[in-house]
Amino acid sequence: MIVLSNLPRLRQRAAAAARVLDVGGWYRPFNLATHVIDLQPYETRRRHDALDPEDAERFDAARWTVADICAGPWPYPDGFFDFAVCSHVLEDVRDPIAVCRELCRVARAGYVETPSRLREIFAKRRRLGWRLAGAPEIGFYHHRWFVEAAGSHLRFTAKTAALAEDRRHYLTRHDLGRRLTEAESGLALFWEGGFTAEEVFADPRDDYKAFRAAALARLKAG
Repeated sequence: MIVLSNLPRLRQRAAAAARVLDVGGWYRPFNLATHVIDLQPYETRRRHDALDPEDAERFDAARWTVADICAGPWPYPDGFFDFAVCSHVLEDVRDPIAVCRELCRVARAGYVETPSRLREIFAKRRRLGWRLAGAPEIGFYHHRWFVEAAGSHLRFTAKTAALAEDRRHYLTRHDLGRRLTEAESGLALFWEGGFTAEEVFADPRDDYKAFRAAALARLKAG
């Protein structure tokens, strides 16, 4: 979780809900969830790295579903959950639109978090470190998607190798003169009644440069 300032509200919402689904919760389980769906089994969950270690687990093996979340429908009725959590999953999966569709089908409200697109084009290491260690890691190398939000609408654009091929595609601490803030680094959406999502098809040669230029101008302005 990047936007840690949202964790108290997230815990409050989940604690007040009778049924809470954690989508993709194996890596950092959300203990206040009553149900989990993930490709990995219950027995191997990373209990030591829970989002909310101060809370006791509400789920158990019987309410842990092993499934490919992109290959819905999920084995729950429409509107079954009062609340659903999907934290740092959508940027990884092959079909985030399908996952968003199922989230909105099975839950009446929820929380989605991903890295922001700005964080995905940001290289943290300083230039001296590049010379010593080679090319910088830009964003998170294993993520498939840039994620952006306009209100309760999510936009997914493919993250490709072209990002590192042109210095005009990404940002560094030298460009900005500082690190990114928490709010700049994470995309967070509390939603009620549903949200929408789309895949955006763009030419990286144009889209990557245009996004960087607009983001840098906005950051320097305010």
